[in-house]
Amino acid sequence: MKRYCRSPLVNRPWPSNLLFSFLLFSSAEAQNIVLKTGQTIEAKGVRRFGDMVMAEVLVGSRTGEVGYRGATISRIDFLPPPELKATEALLAQGEPEEALIAIAPVVSYQESFRDIPGNWWAQAALLKVSALSGMKLDKEAESLGEEIRRNTIDPDAARAIQLQFIPALLRQEEFERVLELCNDVIKQSTKAQVLAEAWVRKGDVFLARRQWVDALCAYLRVPVFYEQEKLWMPPALLGSARAYRGLEDGKGVGKSLNELASEFPKSPQAEVARIELKKLTHEKEP
Repeated sequence: MKRYCRSPLVNRPWPSNLLFSFLLFSSAEAQNIVLKTGQTIEAKGVRRFGDMVMAEVLVGSRTGEVGYRGATISRIDFLPPPELKATEALLAQGEPEEALIAIAPVVSYQESFRDIPGNWWAQAALLKVSALSGMKLDKEAESLGEEIRRNTIDPDAARAIQLQFIPALLRQEEFERVLELCNDVIKQSTKAQVLAEAWVRKGDVFLARRQWVDALCAYLRVPVFYEQEKLWMPPALLGSARAYRGLEDGKGVGKSLNELASEFPKSPQAEVARIELKKLTHEKEP
């Protein structure tokens, strides 16, 4: 069997019911508020009240609120919301409605801190864009994408928004422009999710150009280096199967399709994989 890249299996995460836990305070664990003076305040929770960030702090044996103007804060060390990974898993399994329910409270809570470094608003909002797109609510997705572009202070989020334009560019066969965007992201980004998407999009260009080896190695960057990015595993596996087919490597085709169908059975790509597996079986019959 020809071997081009390694493609490990990925365990499917189980979805969970997510509660609206961010109404006033983020109460999962303590957060540090770092002031521009260098002072660090340990807060049990924070909320936004106009220009003030209200911190729930321990004073002696009691808790109380202390307010700090947003302009005096260097950053807030929010912990990564667990809903981000849960939402990615739901999107990967083709459940955009559940994904939207999961991520909406995080977007709502983090939005009031989007002008302060350390927030997770842009990352959460990008997942909401994906959920809206999956529900074919294109106008809402475009509107939120534009809001992210205008308001984010996260350069990786801005790059991720650039990648949202790639499907349209691919339909127009603007391959060089797509490669330029992808290479720019790969060179500058440090976020695994953004990098995984860029490699998938790059693979799409090579596949359209029938550059099978380049396409395969681009797609398999995802399971090899970004296996935790569940949202981009299904398109990467389907793309790798098609690249293997172009290389006339039937075993590689079958391996990628089986992995896709078994590990991400509810993803949109899995239905395609099942159809392709049936065709592969018929091709093997004498």
